[in-house]
Order: sequence, then C-alpha cells, then structure tokens
Amino acid sequence: MKLFKNIKFKPLCISLGMVAIQTIFYYMAKVFQGEPNIIGGIIDTKIPFCNIFIIPYCIWYVLIFTVPYYLYIKDKDALSKYIASYAICSICADIIFVIYPTTIVRPVLHNNGFFNYATIFIYSNDMPPVNCMPSLHCAVSMLFIFTTFSSKEVSNTFKIIIFIVSILIMMATLFIKQHVFIDFLTGITLMTYTYIFVINNKKLLNKVKKLLQL
Repeated sequence: MKLFKNIKFKPLCISLGMVAIQTIFYYMAKVFQGEPNIIGGIIDTKIPFCNIFIIPYCIWYVLIFTVPYYLYIKDKDALSKYIASYAICSICADIIFVIYPTTIVRPVLHNNGFFNYATIFIYSNDMPPVNCMPSLHCAVSMLFIFTTFSSKEVSNTFKIIIFIVSILIMMATLFIKQHVFIDFLTGITLMTYTYIFVINNKKLLNKVKKLLQL
C-alpha cells in the first residue's frame, strides 16, 4: 500500500491519454486511406531477420510510460517538450498515413520458439501491416533521446540507458521486419524537425504547461 501512495498518477494518466488519442487517430487514418503502397528497397534485402530483437521492440511500450514519468519527476520543462513533440509528430504521421498509405511484406514465421512466438503475436496485433512510413516506434525513440539529453536534471546514467535502449528499439524495427529502412529514416527525420520546431516555440510550450498544469 505504501508503494501505491508514492506513485504519481498524473504523469501516468497523461501518457495513457496521449497513447489513447494517438491510437484513435492511427486507426482513423486506416478508415480514410486508399490502397497501400508496398515499400522496401535493396537495403532491406541486406538486413537479416533476427527474432531476438523483439525484446527491445517491446520495451518501447514500457518506455512510453517510463520516460514521461521520469521527466515529470525530474524536469517538467522537458516533459512539456516531450508532450508537444509527441502530439505534433503523431498528427503529422497520421496525415502522411492518409496521403500516402504504405505496407510491407513480412516474413512467414513458424511458431517454433519464444522469440518467434512473440514476433508472431506482434504481427497478429498489427494486421494488415499498414501505416508503416514514418515509423512511430523510431520517431518516439528519437524523442526519448532528445528530451532526456536536453535536460540537465536527468542523470547521466538514465541518459545512457535511454540512448542505448532507444537505438536498439530503432534497430529492432528493421531486424524483426516490422518496418523497412525508409520507415526508419522518415520516422527519425520527422521527429527531428518536430522537436526543433517545438523547442523554438515557447508560446506553445507555455500553453502545454498551462493546459496540463505542469
């Protein structure tokens, strides 16, 4: 009971709300988009399937709650940058999903081991594989890096952990064949431009702080 008393529920609620809204818009994009375009290139044929990368891929789902929670405790200015960037990047991505819907060809896997089973589970919960470009897994992973490294309040240990895990997550999108290289590249690029826009827009950041009472 003492553990629950020490938990701050506001940042968890903020994260849950952001993920819920993003998910709604993600599936709305599927309703309005046309026939998806199959994407992939020569680079993707050189990248082997490696099912062990399903571990860092799934850690992403933990970090989307852990990172904003940590920022809420340590640096609310960094949290406001995180929230604004997450929201704007998600909206831009959903617009791209509608304008240029994409899909990929995944490998056929057999249920012959934990890592394959876990990958098949991820595949089955994302069928058909559309809304691939840009990769939000990669975009948000870059946001983890940007917001933690820009804060003087975040410990160096946490920064290093987030950096390593985020890089592994981005690599994982390619190695488990959930995304192709162009998805990876556009996800990183979209978040980079989004974050630059956000950190140079103090009026927007003040509105985020005021709205969420940070």
